[in-house]
Amino acid sequence: MYNANTHFFASTEEALKIIVPLEDCEIEEKKTMTFTCKVNRPNVTVQWMKAGQEITFSKRILYRVDKDKHTLTIKDCSLADEGEYSVVAAKRPITPPGPPSNIKLKDWSKSYADLVWTKPSRDGGSPILGYVVECQKSGSAQWDRINKDLIKFCVFRVPGLSEGTEYRFRIRASNKVGDGEPRELTETVLAKDILVPPDVTVDVACRDLITVRAGQIINLVTRVKGRPDPEITWTKDARVLGRDKRTEMNNNFPLVELVIQEAVRADYGKYAIQAKNSSGQAQATIIVNVLDIPGACQNLKVAYVTKDSCMVSWENPEDNGGTEITNYKIECRQPSQRGWTVVTSDYITKSPRVQVETGTNFTKFLLTNSRRGDSGKYIISATNTAGICSAEAKVNVLDRPGPIRDLKVSDISVDRCKLTWEIPEDDGGCEIYNYIIEKCETKRGVWSIHSAAIITNSAKVTRLIEGNEYIFRVRAENKMGAGSAVETESIVARTQFSRPGAPDAPEVTKITKEEMVVMWCSPDNDGGKPITGYILEKKEEHAIRWAPVVKSPIAGTQMTVTGLLPNHEYQFRVRAENEIGTGDASKPSRSFPARDPVGMSNYSQVIGQIFVC
Repeated sequence: MYNANTHFFASTEEALKIIVPLEDCEIEEKKTMTFTCKVNRPNVTVQWMKAGQEITFSKRILYRVDKDKHTLTIKDCSLADEGEYSVVAAKRPITPPGPPSNIKLKDWSKSYADLVWTKPSRDGGSPILGYVVECQKSGSAQWDRINKDLIKFCVFRVPGLSEGTEYRFRIRASNKVGDGEPRELTETVLAKDILVPPDVTVDVACRDLITVRAGQIINLVTRVKGRPDPEITWTKDARVLGRDKRTEMNNNFPLVELVIQEAVRADYGKYAIQAKNSSGQAQATIIVNVLDIPGACQNLKVAYVTKDSCMVSWENPEDNGGTEITNYKIECRQPSQRGWTVVTSDYITKSPRVQVETGTNFTKFLLTNSRRGDSGKYIISATNTAGICSAEAKVNVLDRPGPIRDLKVSDISVDRCKLTWEIPEDDGGCEIYNYIIEKCETKRGVWSIHSAAIITNSAKVTRLIEGNEYIFRVRAENKMGAGSAVETESIVARTQFSRPGAPDAPEVTKITKEEMVVMWCSPDNDGGKPITGYILEKKEEHAIRWAPVVKSPIAGTQMTVTGLLPNHEYQFRVRAENEIGTGDASKPSRSFPARDPVGMSNYSQVIGQIFVC
C-alpha cells in the first residue's frame, strides 16, 4: 500500500494550490507506479517527498511536467518503495550559493599569494556571477575584501601583501541574490619569498661542442630555476658580456637564452652562464666554435731564385679558421700585370702535414695525421734532362664510417615506431659491422642506447610511452669505431589514426505517435579506420541528458526508434565508431512530436519536460 498526502504553500502574490491531489496506489513488485497531481498555475516546480524526505530522481524514478500536470513515475517497484508519498507545490526560492571547495595556496612571495579553488556544489538556483576574496591579518578580527569587482574564474593573485605579515584568506561565491557562505583556506600564509637555490641545466642541443659557420646565429639555450628569480650573468672567456647590436639576452624563466646574430670568428670560445640569488649560485659552460676562412700566412719568403724557378716558404696563419688547414694555394703575377695566376697544380702542395726528404739516391714522402680524404692514388715523378720516370701507389686510409643518409621515422603508434635509412656514402674504407640506435625523451634530455647490434638499414623501436616526445639518432660502426650520428626530427608516440569525425545532423522521416524513422550520413572523416557502427541517442526536448536508443552499435545509417511517448517531442543525434573509439556527436536534429500525421500543425509546440538526474 502506498499512501499519498498533499501540501501547498501560499505567497503574497497568488496562492499556489494543488487542485487535483494524489491518490493512494497499490501495485505489485516489478511493476511501474505513477503518482499524478495538478496545480492551479503552470511553470511551477513541485517537491516530491517520501516519509518526509525529498526524493532523489534517477533513471528509475522520473519526474515529468506537462503544463499544470505533475507526474512521478517509479519503475521496477520493490518493497523498499513502500511508504507515504507527498508533494509540495511552491515557487522554488533563489538563495545565495554555497561555499567554494578545495581552496589551495598555489604560490606565494613576500608581496603576493596565488589562490585556486573549485566552484560550489550549490548555486542557490541562480548562476554564479563571480567570487569575493577576503583576507584577515594576524592579530586582527576584521576581514577585508580584496577585489572590488567579482572574480570570474577560480584563480586569483592577492597583491599588496606586507612582508613578514601572516594572513588568512577566505572566499565567497556570489549570485544575483548576494554573497554566499565563505570557505576559509585551512593554512595561514606568511608573506615572504620562497628561497630556492639556483639550478642551471644546459639544453640538450648545446651540451656538446656547438659549431656554427660565420654569419650564422649562435643560440645558447639553458633552463634556470630558483626563487627568487636569479640574476643572470653571461661571460665569454671570463669576460662579462653585455647587450649590443648583435647580442641578445632573454630571461623568460625558466628559459634563459644568449643569442648572437651574424657570428664572426672572434665569437668562438668558452661561454659561461652564472645564476645567482640570495640562496646561492650555479653556473654552466658551453664551448662554441665558429668556422671561417683561415687568416693570412706569415713570414712569406722567396729564396733560391733561378732563371726558371724559385723556392717559396711561409709559416702557418695565427688563426686556422676553426678547423685544420688542408692545403695552401700559391698565386703569382708579373709586376706589369694586375691579375694573379694560380701556380699550384695537382702535385702535392706544401702543407703542415707534408714532409718530403730527398737524398742522392732516394726520396721519402711523409704525410702526418692522415685522414680518410687522403685515400687515393699517389704518383712520384723523377725528372732530368733525359726525361721523366713515374711510379704510383694506392693508399686506403681507414677511418670511422661517415654519417648515414636519409633517416626517416614511420609507422608511429602509441608504443613503437620504425626507423629506416640509407648506408653512409663513405664506409670508412672497411666493412660496416652494424648500426647503433639511440633514443632521447625530449623532456628528460638524456640519450640512451636502444640497440647496438642492428645489421640492416631499418629497425623497429619499441617500448615507447604514449604521449611522450622522442628524438632518435643512428650511427654506423666499423672496425675503426662508430661514425657521427644523424638525428631525426622529434616525434610523439601516438597512433596515426583517430576517432571518426561527427556526422551531419540526422533527419527524421516517418513519424507516428509511437515511433520515428531516423536517417543519417557517414562522417566525412573516418579517422583512417573503417566505421564499425553508429550510436544513436535521443532526448525529449527539455530533458538534460541524452540516452542511447539501443545498447549495441548500429551497423547501418537508418533506424526505426520505437517505444516513444505520444505527444512528446524528441531530438536525435548520432556518433560514429571505429576501432580507435567513438567520435564526437553530431549536431542535434530538429524537435519532432510523436503523433500521427493527421492534424499535425506545429512541430515547435512544447509538449512537456522530463527531468532525469
